[in-house]
Amino acid sequence: MKATPLFSSIFLTLAIGLTSSHSLNAQACPACSNPALQSSEKLEAGLDTLRKGSFRTTFNLTNGFDYQGGHPNNKGLSPEGDVIEVPLHNHVVELDFVRTELALEYTFAENWSIWLRIPYDVKIQQASVEYPLPVTAYEREAILRNRDIHHRSETYNGVSDLRLLLAHRINGFLLKNGRLDFALGTSLPTGRTEENPLTAGELGLRHLHIQFGSGTFDPLLELHYAAQISDRLSLAVFSINKFPFYENTLGYMAPIETTSGLSLGYYFSSLLSPRLTLANFSQSSAKWNGVDDPNSGLVSWNLTFNLTFSLKNGLIITPGYRMPLAQRTLDDEGDTFEYGPTFLLNISRPFQAKK
Repeated sequence: MKATPLFSSIFLTLAIGLTSSHSLNAQACPACSNPALQSSEKLEAGLDTLRKGSFRTTFNLTNGFDYQGGHPNNKGLSPEGDVIEVPLHNHVVELDFVRTELALEYTFAENWSIWLRIPYDVKIQQASVEYPLPVTAYEREAILRNRDIHHRSETYNGVSDLRLLLAHRINGFLLKNGRLDFALGTSLPTGRTEENPLTAGELGLRHLHIQFGSGTFDPLLELHYAAQISDRLSLAVFSINKFPFYENTLGYMAPIETTSGLSLGYYFSSLLSPRLTLANFSQSSAKWNGVDDPNSGLVSWNLTFNLTFSLKNGLIITPGYRMPLAQRTLDDEGDTFEYGPTFLLNISRPFQAKK
């Protein structure tokens, strides 16, 4: 039984994990590194100067399930561990994804803050095989042995790479009531990494494509802009970027990742503000020892609808739903893939310094 329905019945969450595939003998997981999460309060206009000593906590809970992936395969594994030819068949992979992220923001000087994001991921994978062609009992066992070295029905969990940033808020940017949060920082290599899965697959060795970190310190750049454009309508633009530039000790260099978007919010009342966001996630190809990983590289567009509830003491609760519009992999030989249901929950609370 999958754990995801339990999470979904308790929380409305956002799914960002993806499953896809790109070759005859490897499982693709281009978004096991996930599009960056954004706190809902950064999309709402009206927040002004950040006072020294103020502190904000934000909790994001994400959940995606029934993400469908897989690929054709014509390889099997003999009882002796040798890779052999077998009739063409399909590896079928489903991935459920749950992420919790705690964001801490502390203002050490007026409009200057430190941001720390701490993510924890649970990835629930189910693997099976479809047989469009007849196979013998020997071939079936060889196919299953080969499937199990590439992807298995297992649950993986752990802390992913932390993100640490120095941020500065500029008030009155472009528009009189516009504000820009500009942040620079680095990821921290706290997430678990894997050895080269492409080499292992060629040798018929058990491996894992899913990683929880890059194993490197990767530069980060974030821009968050919000402005009130009428009494009830607000505009927000954001760009969240990660720029890996060197290999880890296992020969892996993570892909460049960018999440950018434009959104419009409507002030319905002091309690409720709906918002619609169009966003793009772009991921370059990762590399193993300088060679492109065919199981990486993704461009996707999506539309997200949120309802922001502004409660007492600055508490902000934002559930929402995310719908994919278009997606493609960078590898022309890669399979298409399908998103499952996508939900989000964001809870944010400031603690203002005493005067």
